[in-house]
Amino acid sequence: MDYIKSWTFCICITLIVSVIFSILSPKGTMGKFYKVIISAFIFISFLYPLTDFNASDFKIDFEFDSEYENVVENTAKTEIKNSVDYVLEDNEIYNSTVTVDVAQIGDEIVINSVKVSVIDEYSVDEVKDILFKNLGIVADVKRIGE
Repeated sequence: MDYIKSWTFCICITLIVSVIFSILSPKGTMGKFYKVIISAFIFISFLYPLTDFNASDFKIDFEFDSEYENVVENTAKTEIKNSVDYVLEDNEIYNSTVTVDVAQIGDEIVINSVKVSVIDEYSVDEVKDILFKNLGIVADVKRIGE
């Protein structure tokens, strides 16, 4: 950003000086010569700051990879949570809370943990068995409040 500020400042100073010299230049053929010199001066002042140009000044770091990973992880969490909720409701287990933790390693999604909280009416071991049989997920099942 400093590069653009300094370039703009240089152009403004050049134009002010050029206007002053243009006003002071004589009329006639000598005036045309001065105007050519002033035009060349303006042209060179536009190009001169490019000698200090550094491409890294304009480098913008887009983190598409991390945003993509976050989207993939969130989608995986949602899909797993919805699958667990569907299996539990299909087996008439209601009022449960499901928490899923996943990570993306390379191109794979790894399930770190699935935690399910159920109310006191349901057996913890029965819920674990249902989830393992239907989804192949070894879930950490606890009663709500534990």
